[in-house]
Amino acid sequence: MMINISTNFNGNKSLADLLKKNHSAILSKWREQTRFQSVLNAKEINIDFFIKHFGSRVLDYFIGVLRGEKASGQCPVIIVMLKFFWTHGLSLEEIFHICSGKRNAVIHILHESGITYSDDMVTMAIELFDTNFSGVIAEYIDTDYKMQHNNNKITHFCHLPALEDKKYEVDINHSLLEEYFAADEKEDQKILFRTDDADDILEYFSEVSERLSLAIIHSDLSEIKSVANIFSKTSSILLHYTPYLDSLAASMSELSTALLEHTVVFMEVLKNTNDEVLKLFDAVSADMDRYVERFSVENIAMKNSHHIHEPTTLSIRQIIMIFAPDQIDSGEIEFF
Repeated sequence: MMINISTNFNGNKSLADLLKKNHSAILSKWREQTRFQSVLNAKEINIDFFIKHFGSRVLDYFIGVLRGEKASGQCPVIIVMLKFFWTHGLSLEEIFHICSGKRNAVIHILHESGITYSDDMVTMAIELFDTNFSGVIAEYIDTDYKMQHNNNKITHFCHLPALEDKKYEVDINHSLLEEYFAADEKEDQKILFRTDDADDILEYFSEVSERLSLAIIHSDLSEIKSVANIFSKTSSILLHYTPYLDSLAASMSELSTALLEHTVVFMEVLKNTNDEVLKLFDAVSADMDRYVERFSVENIAMKNSHHIHEPTTLSIRQIIMIFAPDQIDSGEIEFF
């Protein structure tokens, strides 16, 4: 996965508790750093927007990993953030200043809490952040290479000769969709996501978080409509694999319709519920990443496969209930 943060450190929970306690102070200290501000200002990125919609949520993820509540390398926010960096043309040096700014802010807060450089917690924090940063850089290089490969664009950040020798492998599946359904449904029948469908889904959901964040910061209803379009297009893809993913496809279609019919109401909810709605969308995006990874190699037609995506369907309907409850029948949804 993208960022492999080791969890084999003594005192992880103590560090996590300290970071949680000083969450706001860390973000404030991060925001104050001159180089951090210079990079974002130079790229015309709103600093408050970045701190709220990327910085805060990445720090939450990091704390979750330290506590063992989150799996390392599975942060949809970081994936979106890196694409956000790429589209704004950030260089590796500029990303270094942003990431090292976060680390410096944490170390500063540790010192203010009376923890000195000789303390094991400082060593642990530095090692964890360095590991995290190396993963970000590696993933950003990979993201740049793939974007160039797909879009035939010149690299934004620098010329890296090492990339010339790197092989970008694409698994091309030329089988027609009908071949997947040619045989009668049997125990050994294997129905997999087509490569094109898998790639499309990953691309679509890499945009959801960023578009919702931009909708908030700019009060832009068109971004919400773009998200509705993402769920509509994904629903159409999932229906290629009927009947195995029909319930998930139906819930996505319902959300798309609700977003288009209640765009203004959804915008108000989005602005006035802190990050609650965004977190539900993040959960759906993370689920879709896992489905693509799983159903690209495992049989979609497995018995009771619908149970795998029931939590995602529930999350989607919870989102609808928040801003368009009339669209969901009272008997259709149960909350945990």
